[in-house]
Order: sequence, then C-alpha cells, then structure tokens
Amino acid sequence: MTAANGHRPSAITLLDCTLRDGGYYNDWDFSKDLIRRYLTATAHAGIPVVEVGFRSAQLGRYLGPTAYTTDRFLESLGEPTSSAYGVMMNASEIVAAEQPAALIDDLFAPASDSPVSLVRIAAHFRELRAMTPAIERLHELGYDVGVNLMQIASRTHDEIQEFGGLASDWAAEVAYFADSFGGMQPTDVTRVVESLQAAFVGPIGAHMHDNMSLGFANSMAAVDAGATYVDATLLGMGRGPGNARTEYVVLELARRELADVDVVPLLPLVMGDFAELQRHYGWGSNAYYFLAAAHGIHPTYIQEMSTDGRYAVDEIVTALTQLGTDGGASFDRGRLRSATNETEAAASADDLDVSGWCEGRDVLIVGPGPSGKERREDIEDYIRHSDPVVIALNAVAPVDPQLVHAYAICHPVRVLIDADIIASLKAPVFMPAGVRDRLGELPEPSDIRSFGMVVRPDEFEVSSTTATVPRISAFPYALAVAVAGGARAIYLTGFDGFEAVDPRQLEMEEIFTLYAAVPGLPTITSLTRTRHPVEQSSIYST
Repeated sequence: MTAANGHRPSAITLLDCTLRDGGYYNDWDFSKDLIRRYLTATAHAGIPVVEVGFRSAQLGRYLGPTAYTTDRFLESLGEPTSSAYGVMMNASEIVAAEQPAALIDDLFAPASDSPVSLVRIAAHFRELRAMTPAIERLHELGYDVGVNLMQIASRTHDEIQEFGGLASDWAAEVAYFADSFGGMQPTDVTRVVESLQAAFVGPIGAHMHDNMSLGFANSMAAVDAGATYVDATLLGMGRGPGNARTEYVVLELARRELADVDVVPLLPLVMGDFAELQRHYGWGSNAYYFLAAAHGIHPTYIQEMSTDGRYAVDEIVTALTQLGTDGGASFDRGRLRSATNETEAAASADDLDVSGWCEGRDVLIVGPGPSGKERREDIEDYIRHSDPVVIALNAVAPVDPQLVHAYAICHPVRVLIDADIIASLKAPVFMPAGVRDRLGELPEPSDIRSFGMVVRPDEFEVSSTTATVPRISAFPYALAVAVAGGARAIYLTGFDGFEAVDPRQLEMEEIFTLYAAVPGLPTITSLTRTRHPVEQSSIYST
C-alpha cells in the first residue's frame, strides 16, 4: 500500500488524518495551498499514509474539497507525494444505499486510475454486516480496505471478536477501533486490542480521541498491546476535543525506533497554520469534554453548545447531566434541544392576567451587556430621574435591586440554578406556570406572577395572559410582559449586541424583526450603545 519513500520499513504505520477529521471544524474547507504544503510536509516527515478526507456523495450543502476528496481534486494538487493517500467513507451512507456496490462504482474509479490506495469505512456495530457488498466491490476495484469500528468502549468482548471475525472474512487491510467518546483508559485500550487479536490476525489500528487528555497515552498503550497502525492529526485537530497529536506520536515513535519519521518538516505547519486554526476554532480538551467522556456523551454536543455562544457554563453542565441520564451516545439535535430546554413550551390554565400592571408608564429593560456594567452608576441616576418601570432579565439585576420593579424569568434551567436567589427577590417575578412548578415551595412573601409562555418559531404575539415567543429566552418574554402590562414605550440599556455572525446576534435580530412586524406595539429605544436594529437615544439626553 505504501509507496517507496526512502525510509526504512516501520514496525508501526502512522496514519495522519488531519484534513479528514479536522474538517469538522471548518466544513473541510482547507485551501489548496495549505493542502499542498501539508502533503509535502507529511511526506518529508516520513508519514506513510495520509487520509486526505472523506469520499462521499453529494451532501446537499456547500462543503469544502476534503468532504468529497474526488480523484479530480487530488489530481489538481499536482504529483502525488511519497505518502499513500487514503479516504474515509461513513457506513451510514452505505447502509442507506439501495445498492451499496453501485454506490461504490459511483464514487470510485479502479484503483489503478486513482491517486487513492486505501479506503477506510467507519461504522457502528449495528452497521457492520451491511458493509459487505461495498467492501467486496472496493476489493474488486483494487483498493486496500480498512474497517473502523466506532464507539468501541461500549462493546463487549464477544462483540469485539465478532468484529474481528468479520474483518477477517472481508480480508481487511487493517481493523481499526475508535475511542469515539475519549473516555477510555490505557488498560481499556489493552483489553480491546487483546480481544481483537483473538479473532483477527491482520494489522490492528487505533484512533484515539483526547476528551480526557489521554489521546497520546492511549495511542501508545495500543502500540504496546500490539496495534501496528495508529492515527493522529496535526496539533490534534479533530471533532470535539480532537485526537492524539501527530507531532507527539512522531517524536515518540522515533524515540522508540518504531518508525523512521522526523518531526522537523511538520513544525512550520504545526506552529504556524494549525496553531492559527486552533486559535480560531478552539479545539482541545477541557472540562466539558472530560465530563462528556465520563458520561459516554457524544462530543458533538459539546462542540455545538460551546461554539453556539448562547449557553452559559451552568446551562452546558445541566444539559450534560440530562444527556448522561437520557442517553447521548449519538448526536441528535432534537435531544440537544430537549436537554437545553429549547423544546416547545405551552400555555397553562394557571396563567395570570397581567394587563395594566405598568399601564401608561415607560418601561426600561436592563440587560447584562458591557455598556450596562460600564455605565451602571449613570443608568441608576437615569432611573431615579426619569422613573421608568424597570424589568431585569433572570434573577440577577445589573443595577441596584432596589430600583428593579420586576424580574422576567422563563428558562427552566436558569430557574433551577437560581432557585435560592429567586426565593430572596423582593420585587415581583414574572414566570410561566410550568417553569414555576420546578421551584417547589418558596418562602413568603415570594411574589411569582404566572404570565404564560408559548414557544413557536417565527412568532411574537402577546395577550393579557400569555407571551408567544420564537424561543425560550428572557428578553422576548420581558418584552411581552411590558406589552401585556400596558407600557407606553420600552427602553433598553446593556443590550450591546454581538458580532454579525454570532448566533446570539442573529437570534436577537430575529426577535426585533418579529416585534416590529406586529402593529401597534410600543416603540423600542436603546439608551446605551447597541448593534441591534432599534432606535437609539442616550441616558445622558435627559
């Protein structure tokens, strides 16, 4: 499989899959210049196999070149390097095909006409047997085939042996296992390798994730146990926290004289291009990934919540606890919405009529943004001078609590986290009845006003008893409280906004747009700096 490259034979085959696994962060949209320099560097480093990307059918949206890794694209990069080229397929695509062998013919030319020599198929245990027609056709076309069993930590000894037996039947070039959740310990890795060796006599490979910062240690444990293939990526770039780092594996294999590899050609990419990518995308192990690994939760949940920007630390931890209870082994957006309490809320028979509570008054909603903190003293002076009705979001006021007339709290997670604070609030709290039920008994004289909430995408409506909002968020709920109460005008402080592409900015813009589309509602004016599409004035103008 490996082209001659002037290096002596290696006891261990290092497979670098940076462009394939790293693409989960940038939609596989690496520039041609970077790909060319990467291929040159890995070849000069003596890395025998590079998995350049996925090989997939049309996925229905824009993705970069290494999501498809067509022969035409590989040929456009210039002469192949001394490293062998590999691509990966997802078994889910094979299983979904009516004729798996025909799918292979659609995606692959004969190996003699292709720059690719190795095709790896990543599969869950339930998908293994359905892979047979595709593997047989790939062999007929002349490709070496590797099979990669994901989520190995949840498989029993007998299941691992069954996988090994199938890999033998397929004459697989290498039987890989992946620590998909990054929760394995070195002793677990040794157990898996030994189980697999009992049923598969060919090369065994390991793909280790770094959720618990054990990617490198687990890779070396696999080597010590008898694995002869090991995956890695530059600077660990890969889905979630990433993988074992190629530069570390290269150094260790060279130190042990298990491979004739050299880290020096890799360092300009590691310290330059990929360090910049890491600063931008922020992969790497952290407490969230560690916690997810401990509970067997798919790392994509962490990646989604961490990069979204809407979730506070406590909300992520609460969601992880929920996912660990309900089962988060496979990523599902519906389950994520449920764990973060973004599912649709409904009205209740206990909803209270709040009409008239601020009739004919100006309402000031105080937000948590930087300008509100910087100008707190002047905002408080404005409140004392202009005497608006003040609504704070959630349980912590960004101004003197004695100036707050009401709190708007509607997120079930925030309610549980802030229960003690809510019990101590002196001003009334507007809260949906279903959310209020989570608090249990509160000491007197707690004043909870059960203003209802219904969540419907793309809607903002207000009645005397209920807010219909596009998502569970304190701001649109507070707007509805002010409108239902009869506010004359609505003012904002501490709503600075975010960068244009930040999901929180897009979410807020949606809310303002929906509000503006409803005729007859009070005007909204920001009195501190803002990026949001609303009228602006100043706390200093009066």
